[in-house]
Amino acid sequence: MPFRFPGPPRAYEVLVNVTDARLLAQGQAYVATHAGTNGEIYNLTNGDVFRWKQLWPRFAQYFGVAVDEPQPFSLAEYMADKPALWEAMGRKYHLAPYALNELVQWPFGDSIFRVVYDAFLDVNKLRRLGFHEMQVPSYDSFERVFDELRAQRIIPA
Repeated sequence: MPFRFPGPPRAYEVLVNVTDARLLAQGQAYVATHAGTNGEIYNLTNGDVFRWKQLWPRFAQYFGVAVDEPQPFSLAEYMADKPALWEAMGRKYHLAPYALNELVQWPFGDSIFRVVYDAFLDVNKLRRLGFHEMQVPSYDSFERVFDELRAQRIIPA
């Protein structure tokens, strides 16, 4: 099967941003330890914006699969009957023994891949307070996570 973006075509086109978990942890530590940040709320993202249509083909290339046009469908519904398939893949590829529901939250994917309006956060408030680490190219962040998942035998290499 080709690798298809699971949201509507409009969601494939809009501007979005994401936050690397390591960067989020750094930002939380910064806010917790620097004067003048107490009691405030901050936006923190990787610092770039992208369109899923820019990254999706790169994800497909990373995993060595064909990519095709978006096809809206519910990940939660589609993946509901896939735990047995995941177990079989785990045995075949000698993966770490995680159940599929321990690794993913399909409703979150359903939510994030259905955003049809430009959705990006202003991170300048935190930058003005001296946190300048929000310079992570989002594709690089995803690739690092994919590499880590492979290294830990959570997904096939």
